[in-house]
Amino acid sequence: MKTTTFLKRWICIIIVLTLAGSSCSRITTFRVKGHSGDDIQTAIDRVYAKGGGVVIVPKGQYDVGSIQLKSKVELHLEKGAYLLGGSRSEDYYSFPEEICQIRPERSSKVLLYAYDANDIAVTGEGTIDGQGLAFFDTTQVKNGYFPKPPVERPRMVQFVRCEGVRLQGVTFKDSPCWTMLLRFCKNIEVEGISIIADQRMINNDGIDFDGCAHVRVKDSQFKTCDDCIVLRAMREYPSQSVVCEDILVEDCKLDSRCQAIRLGCPSDDTIRDALFTRIEASGNNGIVADFPTRYLDREDEGYMDIHDIVVDGFRGSFTGSALQVVSEPGVKPRRVDGLIFRNFDVNCKRPLRFIGNPGYEIGTVTLEDFKASIATDGDPVIVSGCNHLNLERVSVNGQSISPAS
Repeated sequence: MKTTTFLKRWICIIIVLTLAGSSCSRITTFRVKGHSGDDIQTAIDRVYAKGGGVVIVPKGQYDVGSIQLKSKVELHLEKGAYLLGGSRSEDYYSFPEEICQIRPERSSKVLLYAYDANDIAVTGEGTIDGQGLAFFDTTQVKNGYFPKPPVERPRMVQFVRCEGVRLQGVTFKDSPCWTMLLRFCKNIEVEGISIIADQRMINNDGIDFDGCAHVRVKDSQFKTCDDCIVLRAMREYPSQSVVCEDILVEDCKLDSRCQAIRLGCPSDDTIRDALFTRIEASGNNGIVADFPTRYLDREDEGYMDIHDIVVDGFRGSFTGSALQVVSEPGVKPRRVDGLIFRNFDVNCKRPLRFIGNPGYEIGTVTLEDFKASIATDGDPVIVSGCNHLNLERVSVNGQSISPAS
């Protein structure tokens, strides 16, 4: 009798587990019908209402304005799928101020957006085209750039307070403004994407990770006029605590007319625990952590706390600086310390610039296996206002550099 009861219990457990497994294995999949942004949004809403799943965008062109991605929904662009953003500012949704007060470039417009969502993804082999050139007067070029337009220019992606974000395979082309702003997001995976933009359009950053945590970026390529990858910790009000941390960027190619990698601005909060490894870069500047007075918030002398940043494996050619950490006079960060740069092989005009100011000294900076080649008109290594500089196997044009050089 006891044996029979025992067997019945296990049979019931097996049935329940089997049913649960079959239920979990069923994923809602919906192929978009039609070729508009409304058709894509309808598909997203339908899949979301069923508890999540995959929205498949087949090959073809889709004229879109703003699209909201929702929890547990993957937007999958098949090869040949082409989402063409609107050419006017009014084609786009404005991100609510109550959700995000930050308005870079005085714009809250966005193409693909999400907030307070979890487990969202944009994947596939398709392309999202922001039609950036439509927002600029391309008949006017000054110093190699189109003039800044008077209208609000949309970002292509803005996610706020989202957890579990995956971007894979997709090409993001010609964003009118910053390509991506991810703010207060966690558990982010970026793999195999391309961000490509006309380098005459200003302010088209690649990805800005603002107050994000647990970020992984790999095997991706960036070609932008403005910064390719940016770590930020922007505060909406002075007492707000913002931390950007646990960042890994590996095996990426970066090409920028501004900076390949930017680390913070002087009024930001805390940026820490980041590793960039096996990076190939080109363009104007390589890695920049500069804190100019023009970037200070009103009535602020600086608030940045940046520490424990490692760049290991960095190659490239630059018309400007390969590596600079500079704090202008009048800017007083809380801390710039624990910066490690190793395994560099660069061609540039300015190899190294570590410059503090009378009110602030940069903390400990370590360089290991750093090799730079500079042109005959290149600038020398400049180090001033740096508390402790560790140099091991550092050379410029084949000549070893010591802390006293």
